[in-house]
Amino acid sequence: GGRWRRRRRGWPPPRRLHEADRRLSSLVHRGDLDAALRLVRSSPRPPDVPLANRLVRDLCRRGRPADAARVVEACGPEATAATYGALVDGYCRAGLLEDARRVVGGMPAPVRATSAYAYNPLIHALCERGRVADALGVLDGMLCRGCAPDVVTYNILLDAACKARGYRQAMDLVDLMRAEGCEPNNVTYNVIIDVMCREGDVDQAREFLASLPSRGCQPNTVNYNTVLKGFCSAERWEDADELLDEMVRENCPPNEATLNVIINALCRKGLLQKVTRYLEKMSKHGCAANVVTYNAVISGICEQGHVDSALELLSNMQSYGCKPDIVTYNTLLKGLCSAERWEDAEELMAKMTQNDCLPDNMTFNTIINFLCQKGLIMQAFEVFKQMPEKGCNPNSITYSTMIGGLAKAGKLEQALELINDMASKGFNSDKMYYLLTEYLNKEDKIE
Repeated sequence: GGRWRRRRRGWPPPRRLHEADRRLSSLVHRGDLDAALRLVRSSPRPPDVPLANRLVRDLCRRGRPADAARVVEACGPEATAATYGALVDGYCRAGLLEDARRVVGGMPAPVRATSAYAYNPLIHALCERGRVADALGVLDGMLCRGCAPDVVTYNILLDAACKARGYRQAMDLVDLMRAEGCEPNNVTYNVIIDVMCREGDVDQAREFLASLPSRGCQPNTVNYNTVLKGFCSAERWEDADELLDEMVRENCPPNEATLNVIINALCRKGLLQKVTRYLEKMSKHGCAANVVTYNAVISGICEQGHVDSALELLSNMQSYGCKPDIVTYNTLLKGLCSAERWEDAEELMAKMTQNDCLPDNMTFNTIINFLCQKGLIMQAFEVFKQMPEKGCNPNSITYSTMIGGLAKAGKLEQALELINDMASKGFNSDKMYYLLTEYLNKEDKIE
């Protein structure tokens, strides 16, 4: 009974650290790696393993795998798969793959046979460099030593095999995985689905997705999103619709990522009339777009010159309970200014303030810049003068744009007044003085 009570109170019991390890703990937590390394190397007994593991990781993060190897050496037979795994990862990150291989080969037999953890960084590094055959060699070595690869090992290899040789050969790896008693998971299958779609075999991916339950794996939203992306890239909107309906039926509700997959594809293809329909459809499925999605759509619509559609979307997003932010308004203002719709721009600025979204420097700079470009200097100056009463002070970009516009229009006195105003507000106006001098010189030459 007493033993059970002790376990209930605090299990596992706190580790009792040896004096040297207490000092080591303090140095490691302080980040004094050199002193920690000296202590480990001078101590007659091996360091506490969890502490040593942290020191190995910290040294490797600083690009010092050779020093980390000395810590592993000091651990002797106490070193675990986590200790070796951290060192292998360190060598791999530093690009020293042969050293990593040497560590894996030199691990004591018990560690080598029990944990895939130490092998995975090496397999990952080899795959990243396109050395899939060598990575499969490491897998072979694992199996020969009786070390069972875990699902992470297979997923790394599968991803590489798919990229290098296509999904058909990757399927052999899934069979091997099964034969070795390691169950594939959603990530495993998603790697295959993704490559099928990239290779243009979307129908194959769709069938594969449907076969997952028979393989003992329930498809998740990520799996559906991957096939959906394939359909959208191929502009197969009806199939995309069907898949969305299936997601809802199969209790795998669409999420923000689902929506973004569709919206981004539609914007890229310029199919803006479809965007609104999907936004409506998704909100019915309880998946409302966030302001970032709307901003991306509005930006795409404005770039294509369809400002009215963008304004319509602004009112739609409000009715779907999504509040526009400063980016939404600034994007629309830029679109209106590009179309030289100054009155609408003014109206939109008034609407911003009504909706508790105060114009910022970006708002004013956009309008002033466009007006100056069109030679409407006095209108730009009017907007400039309104800034303080609208709760926004001009910044150096506002001043530079306005002064440049005035100087270009030959209104040099007003430009000089603004330069002095700019300097009095603490901005560096040297460049502007230089610009004005250039304009004055031009005028003299003309006279």
